[in-house]
Amino acid sequence: MGRGKQPHFAARQDQGLAMQIRNDFEIATAKLNQGDTETALILFKQLLQKAQPRLPGYDAIVQNLATAYKRRIDKLVRDRADVAVTSQLAQEAMSLELRGNWLQDKEMRGHFADVFHNIALIFNRNTQYAISLPLLRKAISIEPCPTYYVSLANALAYTKEPARLSDYTTAYRSEELGKHIFIACAPKSGSTFLKNVMVALTKFRPIFSVFAALQNEHELDLPIWVKFGKTNTVTQQHCRASEANIQVMQAFGIRPVVLVRNIYDTTISLRDFYRTGFVETTYYSRKDFDNSTEEQQTDLIIDNVLPWYFQFISSWQRAEADRRLEVHWLRYEDMIRDKAGTAERLLKLYGLSADRATIEHVVATTEGDTRRNRFNKGVAGRGELLSASQKARIAALARHYPSADFSCVGL
Repeated sequence: MGRGKQPHFAARQDQGLAMQIRNDFEIATAKLNQGDTETALILFKQLLQKAQPRLPGYDAIVQNLATAYKRRIDKLVRDRADVAVTSQLAQEAMSLELRGNWLQDKEMRGHFADVFHNIALIFNRNTQYAISLPLLRKAISIEPCPTYYVSLANALAYTKEPARLSDYTTAYRSEELGKHIFIACAPKSGSTFLKNVMVALTKFRPIFSVFAALQNEHELDLPIWVKFGKTNTVTQQHCRASEANIQVMQAFGIRPVVLVRNIYDTTISLRDFYRTGFVETTYYSRKDFDNSTEEQQTDLIIDNVLPWYFQFISSWQRAEADRRLEVHWLRYEDMIRDKAGTAERLLKLYGLSADRATIEHVVATTEGDTRRNRFNKGVAGRGELLSASQKARIAALARHYPSADFSCVGL
C-alpha cells in the first residue's frame, strides 16, 4: 500500500481523541512511506493502543499496522537479520484482528488477508516455511483466496505438517466428517468392480473427485470434497500420492486403499481396453492407435502409459514410508482369488460390516454385470502374451526408482 488508509472518525464524543489519532496516523504513515519501517511500526503500535474498536477508523489503523509489520519484516529479512527477530514480528502481526465495519466488507477483508499472505511469501522465499505456514492459515481464515492455497500447499509440502480441515473449510468440524472409502488405483486393476461392490454393500454415495477426467490426471478436486466431506462416500480414482492429494486426504480423513496389478498383465489388458475406444480418454489420437499394428500398440503403452504406473507405486510407497497417510495395499490377484473375503476386509478397515451371505450375493450380482465392471477377461497371467524384449523394457522402467519395491506388480 503506497499510502496509508486514512481513518475517518465521526462520533462527536470522540472528536478530541479522533484529532489526536489522525495527527499521529499521518506522522506514522509518512514514516512508512519514507521507508523508516522501524519508526513507523513503533508509531502504529502506539496508535492502536490509543484507538478503540468502536471508532470508525480502527480497522484502517490495524490494516496499516499490518502493512508496517510486512515492510519491516521484508527489510530485516533482506538485511539477513536473526530469524528469531523476524519470527517474533510475524507472531506479533498475527495477533492483529479487524473489529470494525471491515469485518463485513469482503474487499477490505481481502486487503487485510493479502498482507499476511505477502508476509508468508517473504519467509517462503527464504525457505522458512515453518514460519510462513501459520501466516498462510491466518490469511485463509480472514478471506480465502485461490492463490493462498498454492502457497499453503508448498508450505505443507516442505514442512511435512499435516493439512487440517480448517485449511479448506470451516463450515463443519472434523468430528462431522463422513466415512470415505477411497480406492486409489492403477487402471485395469479391477477397481470399477471393487467400487461397485462397496457401493452396493454400504449404500454410500459414489463420487468421482476430479474437475474433469479424459486425458487429465485424476487429481482430487477440493470443491467436491468440501461439498461432500460430511457425506459417506465411495471413490475410485487413478491418482498418485501427489502433495496436493496427500494434503486433501489428510484434511478430510481419507485412508486410501491402493489397488495394484501385475504390470505385464496390465499392459495386455490396457491394449485390449484401448481397442474398444477408450484410448481417447488417455491418449490423444485414436486414429493413430487404431492404424497401428498390435506390436506398435503395445509399444505405445509401454513407452507412453506405463511410466505413470511406476510413479503411482513409488509415490504411495513414499507417502506410507513418510507416515503422511495410512495406506492399505491390495493386489488385483488377491482380490479376484477371494472377492468376498476382500470386500469383508475392506468393510472392517472402515469400521463397517455385513454378513457373509449378503457379501457373497452382492459380489455375484456385481460380477454378473460385465458392462459396468469393465473387465476384459478378469483373470491373471495375460502378460505371457508379451515378447521377451517387451517384458525387459517394462522391467527396465523400475531403474528410475531404486528406493521403490515393485514386487507388488510382479517385478
